[in-house]
Amino acid sequence: MKSNTEAEKIRRNCEDFYSVRSSVGYLFGSLNINLFLFFTQIRFSLHLVSVSVYTLAESFTETHRKQMAKKNAATERKAAAKSTEKQSKAPAKSATKNQGHEFRCLPKTVAQMFIYINGEPEKRALVDDMGFGGLSYLPNEYLNQRLLKQIYDRYDVHDNTIYSDATAVKITTDKIGHALGLSSRGTPYDTKVARNELSEEDKEVHDYFKWFTTVALQDLIKATPVDTEENKKLWMRAFILFVHKVFLLPNSTAKICAAALPTLFDLENTRNRNWAHHVHNFLLQELKKAK
Repeated sequence: MKSNTEAEKIRRNCEDFYSVRSSVGYLFGSLNINLFLFFTQIRFSLHLVSVSVYTLAESFTETHRKQMAKKNAATERKAAAKSTEKQSKAPAKSATKNQGHEFRCLPKTVAQMFIYINGEPEKRALVDDMGFGGLSYLPNEYLNQRLLKQIYDRYDVHDNTIYSDATAVKITTDKIGHALGLSSRGTPYDTKVARNELSEEDKEVHDYFKWFTTVALQDLIKATPVDTEENKKLWMRAFILFVHKVFLLPNSTAKICAAALPTLFDLENTRNRNWAHHVHNFLLQELKKAK
């Protein structure tokens, strides 16, 4: 009986041991799982934190980039405004100093007008009768400003000569007449005519055309028919002023050159006037003022 009792104790002790070991094993197993889940949650939380921080950083960077772009754009606008203001002021000073000396010689504008006139036989006949047919051969292009500047720098107004490194070119009335197809013979025009010395009819003509712009003259040339003597005279005067303003006697002001107005009165003798002398005289006067 004693041996059976001891065996029973041993068996129970073994069962308790295995029971404790199972409990300990279960405990450690549960602890490992919980630790794994815990660290997994921590890692996931850290990942979320890092993603959030990265997103915030990107958002801040983008906001900063936009602010800098706006600031740079504002700076560029201010710089452009200052540059435009300086450029606008510079010509104004130049115009004040040399009013009327910055020529706007536009052979292209004359050539384009002749494209229209050549399609109007009656108007083209009036141009030829006045002696301006040679202007129809002007090139349909703008003048080279650098070339004009070089000619201006080399033009000696005292002996009327353009000097270059290779040669010298004497500018005469005859050469201007041949170059432009204008008459270099006949009576020259007066450079200035006092309004109080004009007839009443000539005063009306003077006052009517005094403030015509280039665009207004172009419109008048195209819109005026030449079906009556009165309209023919109006058209001829508009054309004469037009070629004066954009080519023969150009200037930088809106007002018609005073030297052009005397050519509007005696239309019957327009062809017999010395137009080459008229252009040459104006050129010399303006070059002397500019230099």
